[in-house]
Amino acid sequence: MNYRNYIKLGLLAAAFTLTGTTFTSCQDDIFVGSENAGIFDNVNGTYGYVRNMGGARELATIELFGSGTGTGQLFFELSEASATAVDVKLKVDAAALEAYNKANNTSYEMYPAAQVSLSNGGIASVAANATQSGVIDVTVQSGGTPGTLYALPIAAEVSSNGVKMSQNNQSYIFLVKPMGAIPSSDKGTGIKAICYIEVNDENILNAGEYTMKSSGKPFFDVVNIFAANINYNKEKGSVYVNCNDNVSYILKNADKFIRPLQAKGIKVCLTILGNHDEAGIANLTTETAAALAKELKNYVDIYGLDGIDFDDEYSNYKNPPSPGFDVPSNAGSARLVYECRKVMPDKILSFYDWNLYPNGTIDGQPIGNALDYMYYGGYGSYRANGNDKITGLTKEKYCPYSISLNYAASDGGFDVANVERLRKEGYGIQMFYNLKARDYDYSAAFNQFGNILFNDDVEWSGRVFEKTAPQGEINIPSYQSYIGTWTLTAAQSLYWYTPGPWWDWKSEPVTYTLRIEENVPNESYLVYGWGNQNDLPFVMNYNKYGRVEINLPQTLTEKTSTGNVDWQMVSRFSYSFRANQFTTKAVTPAFSGLIKKDGSFSIKGLKSVRTPIKTMAPIHVSSTGTIGDIKGGLYQDVAYEPYTLKKK
Repeated sequence: MNYRNYIKLGLLAAAFTLTGTTFTSCQDDIFVGSENAGIFDNVNGTYGYVRNMGGARELATIELFGSGTGTGQLFFELSEASATAVDVKLKVDAAALEAYNKANNTSYEMYPAAQVSLSNGGIASVAANATQSGVIDVTVQSGGTPGTLYALPIAAEVSSNGVKMSQNNQSYIFLVKPMGAIPSSDKGTGIKAICYIEVNDENILNAGEYTMKSSGKPFFDVVNIFAANINYNKEKGSVYVNCNDNVSYILKNADKFIRPLQAKGIKVCLTILGNHDEAGIANLTTETAAALAKELKNYVDIYGLDGIDFDDEYSNYKNPPSPGFDVPSNAGSARLVYECRKVMPDKILSFYDWNLYPNGTIDGQPIGNALDYMYYGGYGSYRANGNDKITGLTKEKYCPYSISLNYAASDGGFDVANVERLRKEGYGIQMFYNLKARDYDYSAAFNQFGNILFNDDVEWSGRVFEKTAPQGEINIPSYQSYIGTWTLTAAQSLYWYTPGPWWDWKSEPVTYTLRIEENVPNESYLVYGWGNQNDLPFVMNYNKYGRVEINLPQTLTEKTSTGNVDWQMVSRFSYSFRANQFTTKAVTPAFSGLIKKDGSFSIKGLKSVRTPIKTMAPIHVSSTGTIGDIKGGLYQDVAYEPYTLKKK
């Protein structure tokens, strides 16, 4: 996404690696999790074993929804290279499961072998002087009893002389779990709600806690895991998919994070993003795009994803390009999408419309036919007819007005008229970015969205999942728990200085003593002591989820010897440096906070990448619309969020 505070992503052992010469690769070269330490018998000779591409040594789970299929991927690996090719055949083997149950004191029931097929008849080969075979797809058709956990044993037969099977790894046991049919997320208006989750900070499970009041269907139709990366390996002359620790954790624990969303009818896709080197979405040769498409298909198959999303940002394209790359172009983006569509005909392919978007025709096919969804990335702006620039893309597949949930929806910064316009003009997608359920209560905003887009209210469970927690918790602090005296420390402060006047930063934290008193019982409070305006309390509300919210601006009346003076308590204002012009707008809520179970308390404002400033201060506006004063003087510190509160 086009935000400034980019988090660098590191290389992981769990990432795929491609081998080969300059930008050429084949599926046989692609593997996940290449750690080999301790897996072979500590004896002389060449040993082989069956290995799961997902990185798990045993008991990876394949979940089957309704009448759908599931896929596992295995390969055969040698402890050391053989001078001659080694042929191997993988097959379903009941004896292997019997031996496993006996050795591990388990009683897994075998999944029906008739419902299982292996690509190429299970036959694979390790080439001479190599150690790994090609990949064998294990396709599992639906069957068995929903909710029952079965085992699927796959054993290897080696026909080459001199190769022995590793006793501990002569077979691989999948677990197979038939599930009920996936419920439909269709809410009857033809519009889909898409949500990007920044998994470096947030848990994707939070997206599943918002449902439509009347139907119980999920509010979000698709969740995009943001983000894995495309990178360039100069030594090997190859491009590859790179996952950081946070993305890798979700993928390797798909049963805990991805499957629960899918069981609710929410599709889960993986976003691919540039990563500050020359490899990108838009500059791959045809051969490299085809190889990367196969690698992405492996990710989709191994982790049971519903598709791939592309974001052409943060690549350092070169013009002229380095050897092995093409000149970055819209046609290059289209080529990668097209190659992915060829190998993933039934999966979601979507694109973030910001830089080099896919356009044109490939093999006589408009690229819009290959795309499912596309989202305009200019938050706060409406791109009418943006779909027209992508060959063959219809309005039903395009979102002209995307909303950042980090500052737009929950602070009232989104334009209701644009959401209404989106539906009226026949667009089929509403995209949301950066859900932060741990920080904000989006109930009021999502109700607006739900009624505009789907003619229904949206209900939130109140359950919040911490970043890596597979189980969520509902925390509803009491109304009384907020009453009392608190020490508030701001992250930093702003101050006003001349000439200019200008705003400037002070790194020293600002500390206030706040007093929170009852206003309307169980509904609101009066808050005293923000800065030195102790006689000017503002109102803070308490909602049904136990969170406090501050709606701004509020008028604070100061009684003086010469009469009353009205101040506006604001959190958003923009200004002209020359004319010192002041503007603000209503923000509901401007700040929200929650006492956690450990007693800590934080109030956070809403981040904006535009001119509004994340402050809260009483401002006096003159009759001409200029800033006349800040309570306490223009040179006083103005606290900048986030704010941390501790009870005295």
